[in-house]
Amino acid sequence: MSLRDVIFALNKAIPTVERPKQRPSLKERIVWTASVLIVYYLLSNIPLWGVPKTRYDYLRELRLIFAGSFGSLIELGIGPIVTAGIVIELLVGSGLIGLDLTDPEDRRLFQAIQRVLSVVLIVVYSVFYVIGGRFDHMPLNKSIMVIMQLALGSLMLMLLDDLVSKWGIGSGISLFILAGVTTGVFWNIFSPVKAPGTERVVGVIPALIIERAGAIYRAGLPDLLGLASTVIVILIVVLTYGIRVNVPISHTLMRGQRTRYPIRLLYVSNVPIIFALALMGDIDLIARILWSRFAESATGWQQTLMNILGTFEVDPNGQLRAIGGLAYYIATPRGPTDIIQDPLRALIYLAIMVGSSVIFAKVWVITAGMDPESVSRQLVEQGLVLPGRRASSKVIAKVIEDYIDSVTILGGALVGLLAAAANFAGAIGTGSGLLLGVTITISFYEVIARERMLELYPRLKAFLGV
Repeated sequence: MSLRDVIFALNKAIPTVERPKQRPSLKERIVWTASVLIVYYLLSNIPLWGVPKTRYDYLRELRLIFAGSFGSLIELGIGPIVTAGIVIELLVGSGLIGLDLTDPEDRRLFQAIQRVLSVVLIVVYSVFYVIGGRFDHMPLNKSIMVIMQLALGSLMLMLLDDLVSKWGIGSGISLFILAGVTTGVFWNIFSPVKAPGTERVVGVIPALIIERAGAIYRAGLPDLLGLASTVIVILIVVLTYGIRVNVPISHTLMRGQRTRYPIRLLYVSNVPIIFALALMGDIDLIARILWSRFAESATGWQQTLMNILGTFEVDPNGQLRAIGGLAYYIATPRGPTDIIQDPLRALIYLAIMVGSSVIFAKVWVITAGMDPESVSRQLVEQGLVLPGRRASSKVIAKVIEDYIDSVTILGGALVGLLAAAANFAGAIGTGSGLLLGVTITISFYEVIARERMLELYPRLKAFLGV
């Protein structure tokens, strides 16, 4: 039995959601998506059984991208699933795994590998999260029970993501991220609850009523400056999302009928920032586990490793705060105060955000079939060609190559720059969260509009190949 056969056999053993026998209506897809969202919120409120109470939250900085909930069944969120995607994307993009993603069989193998690796990482994350000291020291039987609960929570999110992609709108991962972002933004704007360790309320609006001018800038807490930055970032992202280059094309079956193929400036959408944040989050998580496990008894090599990955201290709120190593430079800056205290850290953070976003943008274009060769092949298959040119995919690829290469690099750099700049300004929900929230909302709107158009004009389904 070959390795390919083993992967397919393992993938077949993983629970999956069956595809609908016929395309669900828009109303049905909305109902399924809303149902999954309700289940997600329910899971986020089911506490882990048998764990001692602790104030340490290893994933506090990662809640945005991992879409988990502290102390709940889905504490790990989608972290293992996203990490599996990152690993496979990098291996395929770098050529270490020789797969031709234009070949349907290789693409099927690619998806199978990703699913199998997701399950493996779910188990690995759960084990190391527990033995790393997140819940202090527990007896073996309780540790096994908690590991099973954490793994079950992430597996359920994996199935819910599968359900949304087949029966709902968009993807479950995007839906979970959007839910986390909107919940966080709403809380930081309207919450009347006092922040831990202070006598000041969390929400900007209640703070404006109570503190008045004092709500303009509040270091470490949401303020009016951050609210203004939030509005500005949302407007910039919406305007940027609409910038595109239109390549003229014509249909071979309708001579003289011309249209345009739009290539957006944000060609890769929010994918680079999701992968960049997930990678940075994985590094931060490993650093926190090592520090919690070996800080008091580190030997030579353990101390060296911790110095490289990150060292921490406990802040007044009982949370671990990075003070050195790589974890310090990838930690999200919280407004102008952090920049003034350490400008070099802000510059390094900016360089990491922009650089990693560009790298993941280039990799994603290749693995997602959005490169010039793949796009041109799809256009020719649909009977679309360049006016006055031969109906050849090579001809189209040569024309659109410069456009796609440019928007891939510029788009990747732009999302990284926008996310970092919004963080520097103290935007509510973090710049990364706002960027993800706005782009995901727009993508959901576009999918709904497209589905509505297909229902109104059924003949378009054959034309678009759906």
